Amino acid sequence: MQNTFDNRDFYLSAYLMAIGHKMMSHTKTHNITTFLFDDSDELQNSVNQYYAMAASVEPMSYGLAQRALKSIIHSSNTNSKGKNNNVQQNNRGK
Repeated sequence: MQNTFDNRDFYLSAYLMAIGHKMMSHTKTHNITTFLFDDSDELQNSVNQYYAMAASVEPMSYGLAQRALKSIIHSSNTNSKGKNNNVQQNNRGK
């Protein structure tokens, strides 16, 4: 069984996607969307950098990730598991 990292932070999720972490799925319950990622030491390091305000991200990638997440949130599909969701990601070796 693989470890997962789930969160409800839209901007953190966009940041993780923009730097190349793949969102595995999402769920929407009562207008709250939870994003699920593969957990790893690298992902945890990215999360820590984000909250420590020590992270950097390419602005265009971050904007694209935000738009992709907004599309996911506002879609009629309330649950997604293992779907690509047509999200463009910047894969920096991940």
